Amino acid sequence: MSLQELRFRATHLDAVRAGTKRITMRFNDPVEVGPASLVFEFDEEVRIPGRIVSTVAKRVDSVTDDEAREDGFATAADVLPGLHDYYPELQPSDELVIVRFDVVSTYPRRMHTALDTTDGRGLAEFYRVLLGLRYRPGDEPPADGTADDASWLVLVDEEGNRQLAIQQVDELTPSTWPSPDVPMQMHLDYAVLSVDELHRHRQRAEELGARLLYDRTADEGEPLFVLADPAGHPFCLLVGEL
Repeated sequence: MSLQELRFRATHLDAVRAGTKRITMRFNDPVEVGPASLVFEFDEEVRIPGRIVSTVAKRVDSVTDDEAREDGFATAADVLPGLHDYYPELQPSDELVIVRFDVVSTYPRRMHTALDTTDGRGLAEFYRVLLGLRYRPGDEPPADGTADDASWLVLVDEEGNRQLAIQQVDELTPSTWPSPDVPMQMHLDYAVLSVDELHRHRQRAEELGARLLYDRTADEGEPLFVLADPAGHPFCLLVGEL
């Protein structure tokens, strides 16, 4: 699924990049809260990953001075004449949507560090207690005595930020570090916001020396690539939320 677009004239690019413009007013241009591509209309379009934070519908004649100034107008009285250039038929009684948005990093974001183990629940409990973490909702041990699926568990901090993921495997030879006989076993997960970004960053990684180990982009729920860095360490690029 492609990202929704929030389109701007090229003159707004510098203000959006600088963070001085984080609001835009739209008429008959439906958008939803969530990931978006911010598109600037140069001869060759410039696209920036973004996120629509909120949408508020209100009549043109009820826009406040503060809202007007956030969108670059001197006062609310300037909104209607200022928007006529975009929407010639706009009337004071028409309903605008005030869209608040953010720019997100153009780079993949670390989700967590993933540790392999033959005892998923045991290792998760070790780090949960040691580091004062808690389980991601749904990953807690079953309270009713049913079978415990500990194949993939995520530990988060008090703010809900991912810190560790525990991956259960059938066999694992313990690391002999600092002896080089058996290296350390763990990998990093990096999240991007869309399938388009996933493919773009796979290409970037390969251009930097990575190689593809596994392609799971056919999985609509959580498409991902597993790549090896130039030293052979595996890492995942996936579409997901932190």
